[in-house]
Amino acid sequence: MDIPYQPHGTGFDALDELDRVDWSRLEHCYGRGVVSFGVDGDLSLAIAGDVKRSLAALRTDPSRAIGDGLYSNICHQGTVYQATAHAVPFIAAVAAGDIPDGVRVPLLVLLGEIAVGRSYVASDGSNAGSLGDQVDVLVTESLAVSVKRLSTIRTPRLVALIQAIQSLLVESTDDGRDAVESAIDLAIAPPATP
Repeated sequence: MDIPYQPHGTGFDALDELDRVDWSRLEHCYGRGVVSFGVDGDLSLAIAGDVKRSLAALRTDPSRAIGDGLYSNICHQGTVYQATAHAVPFIAAVAAGDIPDGVRVPLLVLLGEIAVGRSYVASDGSNAGSLGDQVDVLVTESLAVSVKRLSTIRTPRLVALIQAIQSLLVESTDDGRDAVESAIDLAIAPPATP
């Protein structure tokens, strides 16, 4: 399997490099390449089945890009795919850049969910895990390289999530998965007011 491309840019500038990946050959939840579900007028349907377009939509409609696009395509019900490994570097590069926390937090949560999903093997795609030959290894390697870009993040609850992801990559245990899930809960909780 090809080693996933690591974008040079950060923040939304990283999305300028999406063409460096041949998305048409990569398996995701709905098949290989672009799988069309609807008309271009409905962004939710237009990005379902299209990993590259889901990533590109982070610039214009991050909430829909993450919820309707990325979760649907590359972390569907906790299952990860070949395309997941190639999307991870872009997700991490965007999260590492100068973007609002309202976008950064859901991207880091998605990386956490991907880390948990890759820690299992889904033999037939009917449950959470890595689906496909060596997908677990490819996603693990992609996450390991990509999360290093997140070292500029200083918010304690987000640092805790990044550290939990890194620990789970080293050893996939129930305790490690629980730690990531707890860190996700902390990351999405509203900040405490003094």
